[in-house]
Amino acid sequence: MKLQVCKRKFGLLSLSVLIGLFGHSVLGQESDGTAPEITTLNIPSKLPFVDRTQFAIRGEITYSVPTEINDGLEVDDARKYANLDGIQAYLNGIEEQNQKYRIGKEVRYKKGKGKKKILGNIDSVLIAKDGKLVLEEYFADARQDKLHYQMSITKSIVAHCIGKAIDLGKIGSENDFVLDYLPEVDRSKVAPSVDTLTIKDLLTMSSGIRYKAANHKGTGHKEAITVDNHAELYLANTRPITIDKRFKYDGTNVDLLVHTLHNATGLTLAQAAEKYLFTPLGIEHYRFEKSACGLDKGAAGMGLTSRDMMKVGLMTMNNGVYKGNQVLSKSWIERETAVHANKDKPSSYGYLWWSHEAEVNGTTYRVRSARGAGGQFIFMVPELQLSAVFTSYYANNHPIKHFEEIIIPAFVQE
Repeated sequence: MKLQVCKRKFGLLSLSVLIGLFGHSVLGQESDGTAPEITTLNIPSKLPFVDRTQFAIRGEITYSVPTEINDGLEVDDARKYANLDGIQAYLNGIEEQNQKYRIGKEVRYKKGKGKKKILGNIDSVLIAKDGKLVLEEYFADARQDKLHYQMSITKSIVAHCIGKAIDLGKIGSENDFVLDYLPEVDRSKVAPSVDTLTIKDLLTMSSGIRYKAANHKGTGHKEAITVDNHAELYLANTRPITIDKRFKYDGTNVDLLVHTLHNATGLTLAQAAEKYLFTPLGIEHYRFEKSACGLDKGAAGMGLTSRDMMKVGLMTMNNGVYKGNQVLSKSWIERETAVHANKDKPSSYGYLWWSHEAEVNGTTYRVRSARGAGGQFIFMVPELQLSAVFTSYYANNHPIKHFEEIIIPAFVQE
């Protein structure tokens, strides 16, 4: 589909805006959860290779109601709720970009001193309204049954598991001191004021931990890294914790939360996610990568299908309830998705969940979201009972703008 066709069909956006939405310039990634992760004592997560020879060729995309596949998701017709002209043009634009990528056009661009970086595109878009899946489209080599890497959406699953451990009394409160759950740490070796850190400090990325790396290839430390010494290496080698703890988005805090979860429940992250979240949500297929110390990675490394991502979003948006089952407490969901940190930025932070404001037709909505590098998103607007999932390969944070400027307006009736 040519851009002039988009201009005719895309009632919501001008041609110049549409070009901007599909453009490949990387937006400033100040602290929005979409920048590549900087690892310290863990194994870096890499975006998997995409085989362009396996790309589907969709042709012109017209709307069809999602398929009922007995996975627990109810389906409905989006045309009952929205004018789909703009969304359909948007989906055809995504397909056009994927076909350019498939044949080698716009695959790379120059960055810096002659360096080239791989470009990518969105490969799935799902929308749910009033608890029902109303749109489901896959591009490139994505499929309904294919696990998609989640990158930092993994962090949001860690927060859910910590919340469930609190709901069950295995962790007293997010205000508890971290060291109380890390008995393997020798308190005489930790940096000054580490004993003041709470679980909430870790959940909000506001611990003030600034790891001072030694020279060890791959992880930043000399010793072999084990379950017994991993937490201590962080806490003994951080700079002193200051009173004015500042938000810094990284994987260190989540590494320590995974240890906390394991010690409090006796479960790995994968075991806790399966028991507390995935089984109640009817999620059967998933994966987690292993960390340098042998536990499951919490900062990235999870794989889910797009439909199962939507289940996570629907449960979270509905105050912890899924199909009448209280999976997580309403109190935890409210605290988890509230704004706690990064308050002066366009994207604010809760307990490993993001928020930003979207103004549509004079009304401002707070969009809650889980976000991952490379263009992975779960968006939720509880006031509208509207949720969307995006997955991408090698892409960027444009879906934040897409959801705000294309999808929400289509479902807001003036």
